[in-house]
Amino acid sequence: PLLLFKATFMKVFTESGRILPIFLLGSIAVVIGALIAFALFDLGPIEPKIAATYTAAWIGGMVNMVALSEMTQLTPTEFSIAVGASAPVSIIGLIILCALPAIPAVRKHIPSRLIDETEADGNEGPSMQDEGVRFRMDHLIGALALSALICTGSQLLINSGWFPESWNIGTYNLFIITLITVLLANIFSRPMGAIEGDFELGMIFMYFFFAAIGASTDAVTFLSQAPIYFAFGLTIILVHIALVLLAAKLLKFDLAEMIIGSGANIVGAAPAAGIASSKGWKSLVTPAIATGMLGYAIANFFGLALFKLLG
Repeated sequence: PLLLFKATFMKVFTESGRILPIFLLGSIAVVIGALIAFALFDLGPIEPKIAATYTAAWIGGMVNMVALSEMTQLTPTEFSIAVGASAPVSIIGLIILCALPAIPAVRKHIPSRLIDETEADGNEGPSMQDEGVRFRMDHLIGALALSALICTGSQLLINSGWFPESWNIGTYNLFIITLITVLLANIFSRPMGAIEGDFELGMIFMYFFFAAIGASTDAVTFLSQAPIYFAFGLTIILVHIALVLLAAKLLKFDLAEMIIGSGANIVGAAPAAGIASSKGWKSLVTPAIATGMLGYAIANFFGLALFKLLG
């Protein structure tokens, strides 16, 4: 829940601008990439789980990857392999996006007013300074308490007996937590938006989780299986980038907007905003954050739908 307190749809719709349709097209492109990878590779019975988990990760972020791993019941070793193989894929995708403005053929077919203006002004470089994160004890205690209440509420709902046993609703605990948190974030957007340090605290817990998973991983299994996971994930990312480039060409999107929209898919809100800042595209920083937060809110739904389709 700590990672979703700022996932407000109103902010996304008012601040995302032209990045939003690119991001949504990019999300569909991730799903198409996962379907193509599913057809090309044979990972055995685990393949629907990996396809769904990677889809959630590259529409939202690591929080969604964790959620789908729980919903699809990946083992700790399987999840560790999936995470380890996905990291270099994300880096490769980021490198490709950042390199696109330097490719003449891309600039010819997908022009960019923002890139042209930035190059003409000669002001490419950091356009905003990192002011740091404020950790306020009262905010953090309140955020932890609210997070605990949401998790408890989800568990009470699962144990209520309202759902048929055949639904196996217990495996969807994180899905229910996501739904409750997103609803609260949108109903009480002002007070939840004022909380400071909640997302960063959630990421700290996420890193502890990754460390615990990594410590229990079979190293031999990881080294033997990671390459095919890497190839599976790379296929998804390459298909995604190719389709988003095609959409940008056909729909006449600005290349800079296309890069940030795709980046919000592949690497999430903060890195996408970092790209916009480092390139001097000041007007795209806020849309990058807004669409990235939308990804956290909707990625679990995409991943679960794909898992049900392929499973």
